[in-house]
Amino acid sequence: MVKIPEDILRRVQKPARYIGNEINMAVKDPTTVKVRFAMCFPDVYEVGMSHLGIKILYHLLNEREDTYCERVFAPWVDMEEEMRKNDIPLYALETKDPIKDFDFVGFTLQYEMSYTNIINMLDLAGIPFLSKDRESGPFVVFGGPSAFNPEPLADVADFFIIGEAEEALIEVIDIYVKWKERRGKRIEFLEEITKIQGVYVPQFYDIEYNEDGTIKRMIPKKEEYPKVIKKRIIKDLNKSYYPEAFIVPLTEIVHDRIMLETFRGCTRGCRFCQAGMIYRPVRERTANKLLEMAEKLVNNTGYDEISLTSLSICDYSEIQNLVMSLISRYEKDKVGISLPSLRIDAFSVNLINEIQKVRKTGLTFAPEAGSQRMRDIINKGVTEEDLINSVTSAFQSGWNTIKLYFMIGLPFETMEDVEGIAHLAQKVVDAYFSLPKEKRTKGLSVTVSTSSFVPKTLYSLPVGTSGQN
Repeated sequence: MVKIPEDILRRVQKPARYIGNEINMAVKDPTTVKVRFAMCFPDVYEVGMSHLGIKILYHLLNEREDTYCERVFAPWVDMEEEMRKNDIPLYALETKDPIKDFDFVGFTLQYEMSYTNIINMLDLAGIPFLSKDRESGPFVVFGGPSAFNPEPLADVADFFIIGEAEEALIEVIDIYVKWKERRGKRIEFLEEITKIQGVYVPQFYDIEYNEDGTIKRMIPKKEEYPKVIKKRIIKDLNKSYYPEAFIVPLTEIVHDRIMLETFRGCTRGCRFCQAGMIYRPVRERTANKLLEMAEKLVNNTGYDEISLTSLSICDYSEIQNLVMSLISRYEKDKVGISLPSLRIDAFSVNLINEIQKVRKTGLTFAPEAGSQRMRDIINKGVTEEDLINSVTSAFQSGWNTIKLYFMIGLPFETMEDVEGIAHLAQKVVDAYFSLPKEKRTKGLSVTVSTSSFVPKTLYSLPVGTSGQN
């Protein structure tokens, strides 16, 4: 067990990032379990603790009596400096034990800019970077959306899980327990898990590249290794695992609320969207199932806000029924309902009016591009008229806070398209002032948020292999 001196915690920002002991944290005796799993998020605590996938897998693994899953996050620069200065290895929040002593060290790959954090975390942990140098110690596993392009980290990983990990990870643990009991060789475990759909073990393949750096072909080194790695999906979300309680942090995090996953996948087909491609097909949970999940989560966490999450929440087939039912059930307890960014062409004033019965927040729309030409290129499927109609309806219903999401750097983009972002935002402001004074709420706020387009090397993603403009 690593002991963190109090004087170190007093010297760093947000010491609650490093102490654990939150409400609903899993507590087990590590000497009584067969498998210890370090669930690592390669970013700071408040970002990682907001991630739904980590929440699901953490609680899922801890449902097993033979497994103890603990959380690990990248320390901020001040804490990293203290750790290196005082020879403190990277540790798990639950037991404060060094993760180099665990059975598995798993990282979720949410975005490529975190890859250097992964290397840094392995270094802090004292775990060799390359899989070929790890003759003992934990197996390093990667998952998440960026695992669909595994080769940049192929020399680091012992194996990847491609796709949704809930079922595959349990199957991996089952095989590991048996392998550990018979004290098998490291290579034997890796060979055995290649039989699990979604598992990719890089060292078992030779990769040939084209001149432009793209993969020409993947050649298994033995016939028994699968020639094609098929992504793993959860077929029935109603029957899939979902936590009855989330960890409630002791410090503020990015998304500090209940996250209720309504469905996975998307039918829209936006050409820039990695998630819309890799999480197909669309699979929904029923409204009754979601209401049951919400009741348990509200009772077990004390949160006063439920966020309905998905890639396109207004496309959920029972959205009206779900929102009305949640408001009816929790309005008296002041538990609010929030929606992520809304599709302009699926905006419902009636729905939003129901939500504001408890708490009025801002509305977020995602036009994605400033010109119709660019929206057509990325297959966004919405028009300027859709946006103006939606915000006008919102203003008429008493809303005065709007956020607009855009991307810059898209393929085939010109400066005229970029300038269109400002022009479109101004038209939203004009729509507000076009209403009579008595019909609009004072204090207009229109926030424009732009993010750089990040190309993804997915051949299923139409603009994924295009360079950043």
